Amino acid sequence: MTTDIESFSRYLPTDQQAKRWGWRLVHAGRQNVPPHSEYPSKGHPHSYLFDTSGRRTLDEYQIIYITTGSGIFESRTQPKTEVRTGDAILVFPSEWHRYHPDAETGWSEYWIGFRGKEADRIMEAFFSPEDPILKAGQTDALIQHFDQILYWLQQPVAAKEQILASHVPLTLAFLRSGTLSESRSQSKDSALVVQAKASMLANLATHTDLEALAQELGVSYSRFRFAFKKQTGYSPREFENIIKLNRARDLLLREGNSVTETASALGYSTVYYFSRAFKKQFGQSPQQWLRQQ
Repeated sequence: MTTDIESFSRYLPTDQQAKRWGWRLVHAGRQNVPPHSEYPSKGHPHSYLFDTSGRRTLDEYQIIYITTGSGIFESRTQPKTEVRTGDAILVFPSEWHRYHPDAETGWSEYWIGFRGKEADRIMEAFFSPEDPILKAGQTDALIQHFDQILYWLQQPVAAKEQILASHVPLTLAFLRSGTLSESRSQSKDSALVVQAKASMLANLATHTDLEALAQELGVSYSRFRFAFKKQTGYSPREFENIIKLNRARDLLLREGNSVTETASALGYSTVYYFSRAFKKQFGQSPQQWLRQQ
């Protein structure tokens, strides 16, 4: 793996054809940050600098790939976390964040910034600001790929913006490969979700304190919520509401509970709120559904 890299960066003007392509590379670069040196280094546009609190918020996605060294990353949804060699940091639009290398180690990094309609679709489908630190797969190929991006940045060729933009989804595919390879992490998430489901099912009469449940399971709430939605397709609260409403039909039809008794048994604060949730889920009020049954 590369231990020292020559610094280079390029920020691109807006290109209408690249916008229609669905992907747009906004900028890319690499730099070596020695121990005890200034970060970020000089030469970046003012809008990319961190503010006095060490934060910044962008209107684009970024990937920062650490090839050597270590440091710290923190964002609105990610507590302060150590990043190490081989980690890739994902930055999301409108999500405040801050990161920097450890003063003792420094680090070497590659980065790209990108946006576009296709970028929005892929990022929403496969990545999350609640899980912004990924262990990259195919590291040698990924470094070669970053170097290819920087090579094309310097070439005077037709459709250069489309060539550059087309490198972005492959970069994301390398990161996706790394996440799918982390079977141990996936197994841990599966066990986490199974325990959370069991807790919800055992306590249908209460409104689960999800942050307390995450703490009980030994993870942050943001990590718990992301793992739960990744495994089930629902947020924890959405899942809890669905199992409560499925149980409501049993209470109403098979056990003969009234609407008021059912709402109370399932921890709803009012009959109105229960009825509204029931209609949203099944398309009918509890009374209408009962008459049809």
